[in-house]
Formats: sequence, structure tokens, C-alpha cells
Amino acid sequence: MGIALALMAPAALAQDNQGAAGAGVSGSVSGGAQLPPPAVAAPAAAPAAAPASAARVDPADDAMSDHEKYAVGHFAVGYLGFTSIPLDGVPAGVSAPVIGARYWLNEKIGIDFGAGLGLTGGSTETTAANVTTTRDKAGVFGLALHGGVPIALAHQKHYKFLIVPEINVAFAHSSEAVPNANDISHNGFHLDVGARAGAEVHFGFIGIPQLALQATIGAFLRTDHTSRSQDLPGGTAKASDTTTALGTSVQSDPWALFVNNISALYYFP
Repeated sequence: MGIALALMAPAALAQDNQGAAGAGVSGSVSGGAQLPPPAVAAPAAAPAAAPASAARVDPADDAMSDHEKYAVGHFAVGYLGFTSIPLDGVPAGVSAPVIGARYWLNEKIGIDFGAGLGLTGGSTETTAANVTTTRDKAGVFGLALHGGVPIALAHQKHYKFLIVPEINVAFAHSSEAVPNANDISHNGFHLDVGARAGAEVHFGFIGIPQLALQATIGAFLRTDHTSRSQDLPGGTAKASDTTTALGTSVQSDPWALFVNNISALYYFP
């Protein structure tokens, strides 16, 4: 009996140890013992940031036309279409291109104003038999004044359609010296009233929105008057010539298409 108990004791102790170990494992699992942490997915990559230039673009501002952004409320300078003043004794007239400014009061209405100036003079010198003779050339003075009211009929991203009622007034004078007599006075006068219609294109499509090219044609009522006079012992000798015409800005001169109808304007910020 004692021998049987001695043999059974080690087996029972081994079973108890195995049961305790199993209970310990079960208790660890059920009792909330820490297990290896589950795998965590890597965070998704953040979307690429938009370029800085794109981030600064205001859609409302980008939708505005060059006329709204660079013309309204700004001054522009450029050639305004008038070139020469008639003068007695000078078939080509006095060159006095009108340079001026344009200012848009609002989106629809603007103001043009400008002036042209022409001054010439000089002298001739001849030598004969050791005698030098100097004679003054006839001095010429010319002044042209321009006024207009541009009206924008419609405008898109880089251009606008407009009409420009305008007026040009010009005067010219020359005094010709005559040996042993009074000077001969030459005079000229020009007036035209009419309107132009066409387009003004801003060069915003090549990155220069302040620069604009205006191309127009128009119709005008013109008056040209030239005269000359000279005081003589028996009185004053006079002669004059007046021409009135109604026509377009494109005349017989082929260069008139470019000189009288195309002009460049630059708008200052």
C-alpha cells in the first residue's frame, strides 16, 4: 500500500502542474493579458500642395477683362490719329502729330485729349565774290488740339469694341521775308468733327496687358482754310482757299490706312 502511494504521487504532481500551467495560460488570455499589438496601416500620403502661383489666383479676378483691370481708372498715352496742318505755300502741310492721353472714367466712358506741335526754321548762306549772303528761311509754327470721348460698347478678355466721337482743331503760321518789301504772312486752319469705330486689343495674351493697339475707321466733316497776305504801298494783297469735305478716314493716300487708323496706347499702373 505504501509502495503504491509512493508511485502515484509523482504522476499526480505532474498532472497538477500541467493543469496549473493550462489554467495560467487560460487566465492570462481571459484576464486581459497583453498580446502583440495588431498591425497598423501606414497613414495615406497627403495630397500634393497646389503650386503657389495657382493658390494666389482669384477666380473672380481672373475672369475680369484687361479693360477692367488695366484701363478703367488708368491713364494711357499714345498717338491719337491727327498728323498734319494745312498751310499756304506748303503743299505737304505742317507735320504736327497729336500725342495725348486717354482716361477711362468708368467701364463705359472715357476721355481723350492731346496736342501736336510743329516748329521749323533755319537759314541759307551763299558766298559770291568774297561776299557772303545769309537769308533766313520762313519760320513755321503749327499747333493741333484734339478731344474725344471713347465709348466701350462691349469688352471681352483681351479686347473691346468702341466708338470715339472726336474733334481736331489746328492752326499754322509762317512769315516769309522778301528783300526790300514787307514779309508775306502764310496761314492755315483745320477743323474736323466726326467719329471712329473699331477695336482696341490689349496684349494680355502675351503678358503685356498694359499695351494696347487701336484700329478704327471713321467719318468726318472737314474744313481746311489757307491764306496769305502782304502789306504793299498801295494796300494789302490777300489770297485764300477754303475746302470743305465729308469723308472717311481712309483717303487716297495708301498709308492713311496705318497712319490715320492704327495707334498704340500704353496704360500706366
